[in-house]
Amino acid sequence: MLWREIGVALTALVFMFWNVENAFDTFDDPLKNDDEFTPGAVRHWTWSRFEAKRDGLAQTIVAAGDVWGELPALVGLAEVENRLVVSQLVRKTMLDELGYGYVHRESPDERGIDVALLYRKDIFRVIAVDSLRIPETKTRDILYVTLREMPGLAGHDADNRRAGLVERQVLSGPGSAGPEKVLPRVGDDGLLHVFVVHLPSKRGGARSSDSRRAAALGVLQQAVDSLLTEDIDSHILVMGDFNDTEPVVVGLAPPARDTLPAEGFVPPGTLKYHGRWEQIDHFFLSPATGTAKMQIFAPSFLLEPDKAWLGVKPRRTYVGPRYHGGLSDHLPIVMQIKPKNMYL
Repeated sequence: MLWREIGVALTALVFMFWNVENAFDTFDDPLKNDDEFTPGAVRHWTWSRFEAKRDGLAQTIVAAGDVWGELPALVGLAEVENRLVVSQLVRKTMLDELGYGYVHRESPDERGIDVALLYRKDIFRVIAVDSLRIPETKTRDILYVTLREMPGLAGHDADNRRAGLVERQVLSGPGSAGPEKVLPRVGDDGLLHVFVVHLPSKRGGARSSDSRRAAALGVLQQAVDSLLTEDIDSHILVMGDFNDTEPVVVGLAPPARDTLPAEGFVPPGTLKYHGRWEQIDHFFLSPATGTAKMQIFAPSFLLEPDKAWLGVKPRRTYVGPRYHGGLSDHLPIVMQIKPKNMYL
């Protein structure tokens, strides 16, 4: 890719979130309710089918980079079963040679699905990781990752330092230094606090699940409040599946929505249920973090005709117990952020 071959000055960072719907391995975990995603179960979930989904997820992340002009610096994922699934995605696909790392922690969800974070190692390094447990319910933990912008090269010029820009080495091969590139800083200290969430679903009815979602949102809010109390200028990014069309995180704000299609068309939501699009996947940012715009990523290969309700819908991996060959019932969301202290 061109960005790996020549020095470029970036005007924004790109972030992505995607609920990848039942990204299970093929092995039975006796402690989790994952039996249906095994070769001998009703879905006949085989390793070749897993590889097809794994490779499709990686290709979608790269496709987003092609559309927005820069590979996502961070990718939040929901509904990944375990560390093996995430490791396979990063280590056994094109994402490995593109320099991605990952963070994953096991949570007590009864089905065994977790959240994870992929990050570009040429932009960030992980400082700390925590799993925020939701009390009195077996659901996904909130993944909390503190990242620091990678240190710049020795001898970079004073103008770049004053402008908040840092020169970096990009590795073009093992042990070999490639050209320099200029990237925007996320803050004066280079720290970014990231939360990846997947709040409890409305399975069993919205009313009966409201208390579980409220409890999870309360844990998130407490963590955000703590950071903002310590430093009102903290750089905070929340991304995830909130299972709610209008969630609120006090102290943070959603990015502006870009309605001009970057690829194909922009649907009004990330999920289509009984013919109606719903936006339940969201980004939230602290005011100090920067100016941002988000868009739903809806390339044609993630969609199929909606024969029942007309129009199109996300192409799923399964329709009921029948293998369908798609990737997810959700569409990814992508955000471009221009840090406030970036040189223009």
